[in-house]
Amino acid sequence: MPDEFEAFLTYEARLMDEGRYREWLDLWTEDAQYWVPCNEDDIDPARAISIIYDDRDRLVQRVERLLSGSVLAQQPRPRMRRVISNIEVSELAGGEVTVESNFILGSMRAGTKHLWIGRTIHHLRRVEGSFMMARKKVLLIDNDAEIPLLQFLI
Repeated sequence: MPDEFEAFLTYEARLMDEGRYREWLDLWTEDAQYWVPCNEDDIDPARAISIIYDDRDRLVQRVERLLSGSVLAQQPRPRMRRVISNIEVSELAGGEVTVESNFILGSMRAGTKHLWIGRTIHHLRRVEGSFMMARKKVLLIDNDAEIPLLQFLI
């Protein structure tokens, strides 16, 4: 069973690395929540600033903007690769499964390299036999520091 969670995380990472954002959107439930906290890992996103705090509609808007070619910070499109490790799985009430993992994301664009490191908490829900993301929380190790241009999905 843990292999299916690792396979899901690997597939999601590949979609993001390859800029296949519409396919990535298909991995989300209708009540999706994508959150990247700022300054603290467990702040109330309704009362504090977040780096990203998106629902499904906002994710669709973000993806359409990334794919439109109008985001100058994405020209040329960055080359990215993620490494995922330390995968831990636990059951939640209501049929959701929590999958936590560490990641390293390397990005290269216009001769500039960036390294992003953190922990991701996925809340997965089985829908018609496949897992979908209901919630995703990305905890950057430097979320209390100045964040260089973050125009892609982490």
